[in-house]
This record gives sequence, C-alpha cells and structure tokens, in this order.
Amino acid sequence: MKSIPARIRLPIVLTALATVASAASAETNLLTNPGFEDGGGSYDGWTILFGTGPNISTPATDNIFRSGSAASKIFGEFSGCPIPNFDVGGYGQFFPPTAGQIYELSGYSYVSSGDPMTGSIPCASNRCVAKIAFFNAPVGGTEISVNEVVVGDASTPLDTWTPFSVSAPAPDGAMRVEALILFLQPGCAEGSTFLDDLSFCETAPPPPLPDNVLVNPSFDAGLTGWTAFGNVEPETRAFGLRTAPGSAKLFGPFANPGDASAMSQSFAATPGLDWQLQVWSFHTCEESPISPTGLNYGSAKIVFKDGGGAVVDSAETIIADSTSPLGTWTHHSVAATAPTGAVTVDAFLLFVQPDSTENGAIWVDDVVFRETVLVDAPVLAGNPLDFELRQNFPNPFGRSTRIDFVLAKTAPVELSIYDVAGRRVRTLVEGRFTPGPHGISWDGRTAEGKAAAAGVYRYVLRTPSGQTSRSMMLLK
Repeated sequence: MKSIPARIRLPIVLTALATVASAASAETNLLTNPGFEDGGGSYDGWTILFGTGPNISTPATDNIFRSGSAASKIFGEFSGCPIPNFDVGGYGQFFPPTAGQIYELSGYSYVSSGDPMTGSIPCASNRCVAKIAFFNAPVGGTEISVNEVVVGDASTPLDTWTPFSVSAPAPDGAMRVEALILFLQPGCAEGSTFLDDLSFCETAPPPPLPDNVLVNPSFDAGLTGWTAFGNVEPETRAFGLRTAPGSAKLFGPFANPGDASAMSQSFAATPGLDWQLQVWSFHTCEESPISPTGLNYGSAKIVFKDGGGAVVDSAETIIADSTSPLGTWTHHSVAATAPTGAVTVDAFLLFVQPDSTENGAIWVDDVVFRETVLVDAPVLAGNPLDFELRQNFPNPFGRSTRIDFVLAKTAPVELSIYDVAGRRVRTLVEGRFTPGPHGISWDGRTAEGKAAAAGVYRYVLRTPSGQTSRSMMLLK
C-alpha cells in the first residue's frame, strides 16, 4: 500500500478556476466599482446587506489600500456584547447567471496588525468570507448552492495584501448569483478586514472528462450505484452542494479509533492500464467541521485486487483534514497503474477517524473515475480547439506543480507563466510537440531563477489554432 502524502498547512487562499477556451478571450469583470474608488471612495454599485454599513479606507482614514486611493473595510459592528446570536455584516452585487457557466470571485484582502483578527477556534471566531451564492428566483427565493473562502481571520498574514479566489458552477434553475463579502461575528472579538481590487467573472466550464465509469457520480440520485458502510448519507441542503441537486456526506462512526465511513464502486481492471480518481470535497462550519487540531480526515483511494479479492496495490490522497479551508469546495486527484495480477479496481471515498473522541464530517460531489491511456490520448470531445490544457496539480502548490496538456496533432507549442499584472514570469516550453499527452513541471521560479512570490498566476498554452489559459496558486 502506498503511503498517504504528508499533510501540509494551507493558508486561507484557494483557487479553483475554469478554462478560458478561445483564441482571444478576455474575462470581463462584472462588478461595478470593484476598487471602491467611485466618488473618492464609496460603496456605489454595491448593496449593503447587513449591519449599518462597512467603512471606506482612504488616505484620510486608515490609509490602507492596494491600488488607487480607497479600499473596503469591514468589521464586527454590532453592539450589545456579549452577543447571544450569530451576527453578520456585509455587502454584495447580484447578476442573472447562465446555467453551467463558472463564476469566480477574486481579489485581495488585508488584516492590519493595528486591528488584527483574533480567536483560536475558526468556527467560533470572527472571520471575513468571500462567497458565491445561487438562488432560484431573481429576487428573494431560496439558495440552491454556494461556495465560499475565508479571506480574513486569525491565521491571515498581517500587513500584506493576500490574493484570494473562489469559484462555483451555476446550477440548473439558478436565476440569481450573488457575489458577497461577509463579516461573520459569532462572538465579540475585535478585528477588521480590508478588501480591494475585487473581480467577479463568468467563464465557460472545461469540457467534462470522458469515459467516467461511475454510476451516479454527482449523487443526483442519492447513493444509487454506490456501496456504503459506516455513516454515509445523501445530501440535498444548499450549503452542502457543489452542483445541485445532490452530494454525499461522510462522517465518523465515533466508536473505535481507526473506524471509517466509506463508499465505493468496483470495476474490471487490466494490468498496465492507468486509473484516475477525481473528486470535489469540503468541510464546513455549518455542521461538524473537522477540529483545527484534529486527526480525522477524508481521502480518495484507488484499490486493486486479485481474483481472490486480496489487495495487490493501492494509491490514496487526502481530500479533507484539519488544514482544509472551511466552506470551500476543493478539487483532488489520485492516479495509479493496475499491477500484474489485478483483476478488479475499486474507487473509494472515505472518512477516517484515528481519534474516536473527535467529531467531523466531509461532503463530496462530482466524482470522476476513469481508465486512462497514456499514448495517443484524444483531445476532449466538444473542445472548440484542437488541444486541451488541464488544471495543474497540485493546486495550490508550494515547491512544484505539474501542468498537463493534450494535442490532437503535431504543432508548435508555447507554455508560459504570467503574474496577475500580465507580466511574463517564465516560458516553460517553446517547441514542436507530437500528438497526445504531455506534462511539464514548474518549480515556482522565474526566468532569472529566482523564487516567484506567493500569489495567483495564469499559465497560457498557445498553438497556431489559438490559446487557452488557467489559473493556479503558488504558496510559500
């Protein structure tokens, strides 16, 4: 059995962005007044949803802004402490969505050492979140699905602008999408968060991966097709869905150390062929988050068995643990080659409980399990171009990441890295490539050999037929 990769501490930023698949595409920022500059500093264009209204930081007030001369300042503004109930303040903008399109809310946040966010328990402490929410009516209505990322809390680096990004696909039936900045105040702790240079963009989704062998991979029919044991439940509540109408929740049996809840599907395997398991997962303050210091975790696992049912090999990756960002759907992938003697292969999703005294739950959605062939791999059906650029893995990453692309025919190729200002950081490859899959690694260094700064980068693949780009997050 292959060992689980060592778990690392992830900061509060996360990116999960969609492909831009056109020869000359440019994402349009849908927001009005995204830098809070209008009128010398204001919330013109924004709707104040809760509280009496956040402040504006200008040279005459806090003098904290990333560009221009203004930024948003949001904080716990409620009186009557100790507050018996969960309070929230915030603002947003609203748009009519297109089903299936990917919506991304990004920008920069800042926590000042002069007024830091405090608290040691994330779900019980003040925090600022960027959130995307879809509703089933143009006005009012009910949430269908959501995604969010914490952009300001006690773990946020002080006195520096930190990039953030969160994205979500628009579900069928969505008639309104909200781009929200919220300050959640379960207690009376001090602290404020500044935000600037916000962006809310719509992009086309990447084509679906071919040959997904799973039955009911998005749990739209409950747990149909899956074999489950322990505590596994179908989910239909909006907060627990990446794509409506369903997902699955796994949580601990809470009996003995090492117990697990799991779900799986089994298929015939051919030795020498590769299998890939991909899944979106998250845990949340809404219900049973994994403890910040806990050992419980979720994983995706590929298991090969011989004709007698004995395990002959496996591969596994962590999909949620105490370091995972709260409330944010993250994408994970694990791959393995069927060894000699393999007759079947199982795709497992697990919640593992090394400490039976801890609570915790994870949600999973939009699972893909497929057999992949590493030669003459076709470009995805329906791709408007004759090549495909895949999401880098891992993402976010620290020391290095791998970028994969597939060509339908021999062509000259350029693959380059750009920063958020559009400056070329490094050209990874420039040459002629044959048809099929190719993989290039980036070590996080510039063309001069220096370590690139932490933040969001875009990698662009160019061929004579056009270009495609994706975004990734470099951590330090």
